[in-house]
Amino acid sequence: MNKLKYASSIVNVVADARLDHGQGLGTFAYDDEGVPAQCTDIIKDGKFRGYLSNRETAHLVGLDRSSGTMRTESWSRLPIIRMTNVSLLPGTWDYDHLIADTQDGILMDTNRSWSIDDRRYQFQFSTEIGWEIRGGKKVRMLKNPSYSGITTEFWNSCDAICKFDHWTLWGTPNCGKGQPMQTMGTGHGAAPARFRNVRIGTAFSKQ
Repeated sequence: MNKLKYASSIVNVVADARLDHGQGLGTFAYDDEGVPAQCTDIIKDGKFRGYLSNRETAHLVGLDRSSGTMRTESWSRLPIIRMTNVSLLPGTWDYDHLIADTQDGILMDTNRSWSIDDRRYQFQFSTEIGWEIRGGKKVRMLKNPSYSGITTEFWNSCDAICKFDHWTLWGTPNCGKGQPMQTMGTGHGAAPARFRNVRIGTAFSKQ
């Protein structure tokens, strides 16, 4: 923490359960230890800045108080530290400008499948649909394009993030964690973004 350059300097990620962040699946007033919902910087200006914590672990990561992420599925399960709304904050780019500025790339949309190791180091994701971008224009439609890489290399390659007008608070209702398993909703806000030198399927794309 505070040493790892996790991403490029334009990348900011927060864990934010407050209503101000939006009515996401990870939004609440208090966690299950009675700590008020709050916003925690996870990545700030590309640097890894913070962990999720509870009342017991906050001091271990240099915090004066819990970050309010102790959550339980129901009365019959012990609370555990869980994601809230973990979101990529908006940038400054207009969507049309981002497309026009991209000479050679693939625009991907609608997540289809995901695979990532236990260390969250290597990953592969696929989407339902994509469009080839040539000379700043969307051209050929693509079915089920995928991308893969190493997490820190991927996020350090981010050179553009669209502004709030294009930001959406997505989420999943069935994030599973714990033994025994607990299923819970988590939110993920993001806007379209561009990453360079990413492995796309079996091809290698410049953008």
